[in-house]
Amino acid sequence: MRTASAAFTVALLTLSLAVPTAQATPTEVNVRIEGRTETLFEGPILTEGHNVRASSDMKAPKGGRRCNGLNNGQNPTPGPTPTAASVDAMSIIDEDFDGLWYGEPFEDYFIKRWGPDGQSEAKGEFWGVAVNNVFTSVGGCQYQLDAGDEVLWAYDAFSGRPRLGLYTAGYSGGAKPLTAMAELNEPFEVEVDAWDATGESDPPASPQRIGSEPFEGAEVAPMTVGSGGYEKVDTGSSAMVETDEHGLAEIIFTEPGWQRIKATVVGSGKESVVRSNRLDVCVPDPPATDCGPLLPDDLVRTPPPVEPEGPGEEEPSQPEAGGQPGSAQQGSGAAPTPTAVGQVQLQLPRVDRSRIAQGLVKVSWRVLDPGAGIEKWTISSKTLGRKGGRYVTRARGKGGTSAALRLPAGGTYLLRITVTDTLGRSSSAAIGKVPVPA
Repeated sequence: MRTASAAFTVALLTLSLAVPTAQATPTEVNVRIEGRTETLFEGPILTEGHNVRASSDMKAPKGGRRCNGLNNGQNPTPGPTPTAASVDAMSIIDEDFDGLWYGEPFEDYFIKRWGPDGQSEAKGEFWGVAVNNVFTSVGGCQYQLDAGDEVLWAYDAFSGRPRLGLYTAGYSGGAKPLTAMAELNEPFEVEVDAWDATGESDPPASPQRIGSEPFEGAEVAPMTVGSGGYEKVDTGSSAMVETDEHGLAEIIFTEPGWQRIKATVVGSGKESVVRSNRLDVCVPDPPATDCGPLLPDDLVRTPPPVEPEGPGEEEPSQPEAGGQPGSAQQGSGAAPTPTAVGQVQLQLPRVDRSRIAQGLVKVSWRVLDPGAGIEKWTISSKTLGRKGGRYVTRARGKGGTSAALRLPAGGTYLLRITVTDTLGRSSSAAIGKVPVPA
């Protein structure tokens, strides 16, 4: 792939930030939304209780409805909740939700849809929420989360399907591991457990394996990106293995790099279980001993702020990434005036689209002049052609000069990089457009 490179300047601009009233400290939780046939979202995020609004809730007050655990008097102080956290998760991937609001004595949403997957009343398939592997006894705006909790929204949650958990073999308990290490062309042993109970209760204080049993016949397989840009378990892969009566299986990775696996059971074209959590396995290419940076969705992500569209917000048009990108330019009119002190100079980022068919792109750059010093950077994308589209953070870091991005299939995305210096001043510049095939 031929790319042109040029130096551009990310000017350090004065940034005015609105200070929210009574802002709580964001809490890190893990959110997983298992849709009808695909995983819609999975990974750690920073969240806090806040107002939410379902897409069809035309009667909601301005600013949305309360969803911070104070609902129905369940908690004395506000905090993060399963529904608010999952709304945040979907906003990260530029999706929304729908639900039916119930007032007193519940003051909560009955969730009808996450992203593309709506419930089916005719088939009796509804959404349900579990925290730390246990269905909650109150709704998703009433239950309050603690740091490290795991939120699972599952489609068709109440049909008695076992909920699977995927671990490295010998794992003793606590939060499910996000990553593991394996050797190229050598067996890697995993274990699958299942929770069968559908009754509602008080979830344990942290993710546990209590109440689960080893699950025989689980299909552990690589994951692929489906037509909608979401992840699907490829049970037809030649790498797929089944667990034995002890819930154990050995999978062999024949390709180096990050390998993504999940467990499910497919019969007659339909999954008879709620698929497991994901496990990302690093398979170094000898003599290497690692696989480079973590995949973006294994890093803690923060939901984007709600930014109204307005004049001057659109980035200038750029050539497609991988073609002949030009220098980034500031938009006319609304661009802030650069300060006279310190500039960060980067080489125009290069975009590697060799894995675009899987929805993956790699962005790399070189620091020519750090100015006052780089505190952090983020790379975000906006879907072109979508009314009301906004930027979604795809990767962030404090060091390094590259990032792997996962983009949903079937869209064209405008990428931008934002750099913040050690004085807290930030500015952004466009990288270019990236079309991802369906």
